Amino acid sequence: MKNILIVIIIIAGLFFFMTREDAPYADRTGAAESPEKTYLDTPANTYEERVEALSISNTLQKPVNSYLDGRVDAMGNARKSVNVGNERMEAQDKAMEELLK
Repeated sequence: MKNILIVIIIIAGLFFFMTREDAPYADRTGAAESPEKTYLDTPANTYEERVEALSISNTLQKPVNSYLDGRVDAMGNARKSVNVGNERMEAQDKAMEELLK
């Protein structure tokens, strides 16, 4: 029983030492980090922010419409994929009939 306990402790110790992470500074090789992109308050940036904020506010004000639109799109995509699958099955059936003739 004592030998089994020692083996379990050794395995647990090895597992612990193999899974621990290295120090965060070890993977940095001294390469300079790229500077962060600075924000310029230009009319284009202001316009893009307004468009994004308006889009977000419209989604928040009318979540049902966007949800239903997404469901309609999903149903249309499902119908298309079923049609493609049916066409593929028909082509396989025709190929099998030709092969068996």
